[in-house]
Amino acid sequence: MIVCDDTRQVRTLIKTELSLEPDIVVVGEAANGAEAIDLARAEQPDVVLLDLGMPVMDGLEALPKIKQVAPTARIIVFSSSDVAEMAEKAVAAGAVRYIQKTAPAQQLVAAVRTTE
Repeated sequence: MIVCDDTRQVRTLIKTELSLEPDIVVVGEAANGAEAIDLARAEQPDVVLLDLGMPVMDGLEALPKIKQVAPTARIIVFSSSDVAEMAEKAVAAGAVRYIQKTAPAQQLVAAVRTTE
C-alpha cells in the first residue's frame, strides 16, 4: 500500500501503526496528489490511503487519476474534512471508503484489510 498525506508526521504515524500488522506492507509514501499518482503508477499498490487537503494537487483531483494508472488499487480516503460532504465526493470519485483521521487505528487497519 502507499500512504499519501502532506504532513510528514501523519505519514510516519500511519506507517508506524500499520507496520505493527504483519500482513500490511507500506511500499511508499507521497506528500501530494501528483506524487501519489507517480507512485501508484510505479508500485501498482493494492491500497492507496489518500488525504484530501494537500498542496500541488488535492486528493479529490488525484483520485480518478490514481484509478487510471493503478486500476486495481482500492483507494481509502483518510481525511479530517467534513465527513458527510467529502465522503460523498470521495466515493463518487472512486474511493471505496472514507475514514476520518480521528478514527481509531483499528478502524483504519480493518479498512486496509477489507477487499471490497
